[in-house]
Amino acid sequence: MSTMNSGLHCTISAEMLHHLVENNFGSDTKVKEFGLLQGGLFNTTYRIQLEHTSYTDVILRLAPERGEMAAGSASDPLFSFERTMMAAEPIVYEYYRKAGIPAPNIIACDDSGSIIPRTYMFMEFIPSKQLDHESISDIDKERLYHQLGAYTAIMHQIEGASFGWPQGDGSIKGSDQWSEVLYSFAEETALKAARADYMPGVGEEIVAIFMKNKDLFDQVIRPVLVHNDLWEANVLVHVENGELNIAAIIDGDRSMFADREFEAILSSESAAFHEGYDRPLDSSAEGQARRLAYRILSSYFNAYVHEHQVNQPEDGQKYRQRTLDLLEQWKQLGLN
Repeated sequence: MSTMNSGLHCTISAEMLHHLVENNFGSDTKVKEFGLLQGGLFNTTYRIQLEHTSYTDVILRLAPERGEMAAGSASDPLFSFERTMMAAEPIVYEYYRKAGIPAPNIIACDDSGSIIPRTYMFMEFIPSKQLDHESISDIDKERLYHQLGAYTAIMHQIEGASFGWPQGDGSIKGSDQWSEVLYSFAEETALKAARADYMPGVGEEIVAIFMKNKDLFDQVIRPVLVHNDLWEANVLVHVENGELNIAAIIDGDRSMFADREFEAILSSESAAFHEGYDRPLDSSAEGQARRLAYRILSSYFNAYVHEHQVNQPEDGQKYRQRTLDLLEQWKQLGLN
């Protein structure tokens, strides 16, 4: 069935693509043309032109194949939240829409595994370009970053019933205590790294940060929606009334209910973003320590993922070095 593999990214046959289209749009629908889109390392994405249906230009995204091994086990190449994250994406975009944040329009999402052993979704294609496109002028970029800051502030006011990962049924898999969600995420990353003999000893150091400083993280009591992968490639822009505006914030599948300061883009140097966001970061010693711990965990997770999940060793090396540098900073704080 697969014609190409690069880690988790895995194409499907033309027959399977036609089958998925017919199953979701009806047997009268014809595929005019389709092409594989570049850029995603995790999901596999196609753009498809259709005839004889109300949606003529759609995106098909497929999550990685479901492994035979027990989901969530250390030998499973995916993290536990990654198994459920595409099915949760429609829920995340519904939150966006209700709050007035521009989001993709999902036509269908199927995680039954009945046709193909992968979660997949069809979305309406949005004529747009990514925020990192070289044609965008500095002046436009400033304005777009200000807009992004404002939308991020709105997102960070969407409250969840607990901390953790939204699920396809609208529930949240996690805990009432923020420290527990961080600890289990750190522990799962460390287990996977240990199995691959990757950065020996570092995982244990990072897990210890979250175990020994439970009270520091449990000062955070308000779980809000964070995107968790907010960078220029996940912001689509288009011309509207003669000027560039944000068309949609995409790839919300890594979203979680967390401390708002867990959002990595908040460490961005962009003054325009922070003007749009218009909320100061916690400048107390505790606030600064938490943000450093988040950066350590995020960097370690990214190091492992780039090295062992999506086969991007150069980026893996960059995150690995960053993790070690940040751990040195942590030691200088004199905390546990």
